[in-house]
Amino acid sequence: MNRKATLRTLLSAQPETETGEANPDLADSAEQQHTGSGAVKAMGDTLRKLTADAEIGRVLKDQLTEGARVLEIEPRLIERSFISDRLSDSDDPDFNALIESVRANGQLVPILVRPHPEKEGFFQVAYGHRRLHAAELLQIKVKAVVRYLSDIEMVVAQGKENSERRDLSFIERAVFAIHLEERGFERTVVMSALSIDKAETAKLLSVARAVPAEVILAIGPAPRIGRPRWVALARLIAQPGNEKKLAGILASDAFKSLSSDRRFEALFSSLSNPTKTVVSNEHWSNPAGRRVVTIQRRPTRTTFIFNESLEPAFGEYVVENLGSLYNQFKSRGGEGENGER
Repeated sequence: MNRKATLRTLLSAQPETETGEANPDLADSAEQQHTGSGAVKAMGDTLRKLTADAEIGRVLKDQLTEGARVLEIEPRLIERSFISDRLSDSDDPDFNALIESVRANGQLVPILVRPHPEKEGFFQVAYGHRRLHAAELLQIKVKAVVRYLSDIEMVVAQGKENSERRDLSFIERAVFAIHLEERGFERTVVMSALSIDKAETAKLLSVARAVPAEVILAIGPAPRIGRPRWVALARLIAQPGNEKKLAGILASDAFKSLSSDRRFEALFSSLSNPTKTVVSNEHWSNPAGRRVVTIQRRPTRTTFIFNESLEPAFGEYVVENLGSLYNQFKSRGGEGENGER
């Protein structure tokens, strides 16, 4: 008999005599009838309350099991996903805007984490790395939905959230795909995580394999650069003689100072036509703040252009003292082109 039937029986039951007939004394006594019905009603209310409490408990248990709860967690207790999806770019204007938004309005959208599979009391991010980083910088707790996720569920959630909230650049998607493959996930998982078909998955993986990882990390997300340009860059990198040029460009401070898209363009142009490409223009100003010297840096040489109208004869003075400058350079441990002192 179910709970409702039990309750119905209790509420409708009447005390009977030994012969099975209703007790006339109870039937004739209004006071006793009121007292009896009140007791039964109280019992019914108690049963209904217990039933409701049990239902609430079941729902809460299901919610906790499914992770339908938002907690405020110290960022130090949350580790990044075991699969990276975004390439760092310190000049990302969207991230700077996110920080200011969280500072002004608080964190409006929680991140998704799972209990860390190896560290008791710690968590692991499925998605929301940028919001977590913003909370770290602002030194506040981060709002997070906690859910028990398998590795596959985690990377699929990670990929889908990124696609829905802020599209990854082409190369970030390629890196995410290759990381999943290297961790042993099936191709179908890669396709599901990125919401792409088999052909697109193959394209992403081919580019990620063709472009060296150090080049991708040096360039960054390059949000405006699509697949055709990355394929073309991979071919340039593979050309004989470009390996040494590539290393020199990536190590250049001028290259590092550029935005991500411009780093791609500078590297592409330098490898395509290294004798004519200027990686960057810099300036040297005198104490009065006038830009007396323009410095053009190329992968293989640096050019100084003196503005004679602002500082007459300064260029000539530098030329006359090149020998002295060179000796100072050597005395400080400067190396020649072949590493000879």
